[in-house]
Amino acid sequence: MSGTSPRLLLLAAATLVSGVALAPPEAAAQRTQPAASPQAMRVPVEYHKLPNGLKVVLSPDRTAPTAVVAVYYHIGFRNEPRDRTGFAHLFEHMMFQGSANLGKLEFIKLVEANGGLLNGSTRFDYTNYFQVVPSHTVETVLWAEADRKRSLDITQENLTNQQGVVKNEVRVNVLNQPYGGFPWIDLPMAAHTNWYNAHNFYGDLEDLDAATLEDVDSFFRTFYSPNNAVVVVTGDIESKQTLAWITKYFGNIPS
Repeated sequence: MSGTSPRLLLLAAATLVSGVALAPPEAAAQRTQPAASPQAMRVPVEYHKLPNGLKVVLSPDRTAPTAVVAVYYHIGFRNEPRDRTGFAHLFEHMMFQGSANLGKLEFIKLVEANGGLLNGSTRFDYTNYFQVVPSHTVETVLWAEADRKRSLDITQENLTNQQGVVKNEVRVNVLNQPYGGFPWIDLPMAAHTNWYNAHNFYGDLEDLDAATLEDVDSFFRTFYSPNNAVVVVTGDIESKQTLAWITKYFGNIPS
């Protein structure tokens, strides 16, 4: 570098700074093209409702051979009954414990065996379950979701098992952590006076222990009925066929 002419260095710097001006005319024209109009970015969304009250949202997108199947239930932390704190989260776990045609954890195995991934979560106002799968398996996943909505395997063994799992999660993620109560336990109680907003969303361990089969069955019939749910399917789908599958598998589940 010490032998390089100062004039040459200045010329190189000038070339870098003025690179835009040296670009071919067609490249400059490409850079100055206006952004796509809002109409060009429009996402198709369809809304339907089955006779049993189940809401359906469909959004076709053929850019990749994948699809997302999700079910949302209008039950979250804020809807929990008194003396049953943590029940919404407990029930999220119960939904993977088997149904009439799928044994314990077989829902997970079915989705993964078909090349998909899945998860569920409990929020303030809803609980959701979703699967990202190859689009040719959408019917299979809809069948499986309907099977557990129709015939969840509510047994004392499953309940006792998941009570232990949820309590362990609370201990590991919150109670045994330094300052683990903030913000999820402490802040709601400091910020709100209404019990539904102020209670411990993770669940009091005594409340979790007190849950009975009758509680679980009542919770299931009340909050997991079709008229309290939304089925969403988006991705590489044909709307008419997808709606037909949803009607076939969910349509005769009573609310």
